[in-house]
Amino acid sequence: MSYSGFPETIDGPGNNSNSDGNARPNQYRPLKIVHRTIDHWYGVNPSAVPCTTPGVDDGLCAFGAPAPNTFGTARNGNTRGPGYLNVDMSAFKDFHTFREQTIGFRFDAFNAFNIASYGNPDTGITDSNFGNVSNQPVRSVERRLQFSANYRF
Repeated sequence: MSYSGFPETIDGPGNNSNSDGNARPNQYRPLKIVHRTIDHWYGVNPSAVPCTTPGVDDGLCAFGAPAPNTFGTARNGNTRGPGYLNVDMSAFKDFHTFREQTIGFRFDAFNAFNIASYGNPDTGITDSNFGNVSNQPVRSVERRLQFSANYRF
């Protein structure tokens, strides 16, 4: 089972637009993701560092806080979180013995390749851990192995 990352919306600081909910920031240019890690999900490119002065584009950042009492220009779902991948496997074999009796063996592996599927990154542009995934819960469980046998008569 696998799916691509869920859409994430980058959030701006506070409520500059005097509306209900979180404010959206301005999006000045596309976010260029270079050298993505779980500590820096949006990469280490200068476009991943938000502009700090409200309403001012520094020429590098992709997102910045909107000017006071204005709405941000960023669209909803403007980035993607980590995807999810899980591989379950099973192998089984039946051995027929005398008098129509059967012995069956089965081996199951859940998350067979032990793939970690991470939670969503922090999306608040004023947060100190912006873009950090490592402090979020992991979506997948650890690898689990199971062996069973049965006897049918």
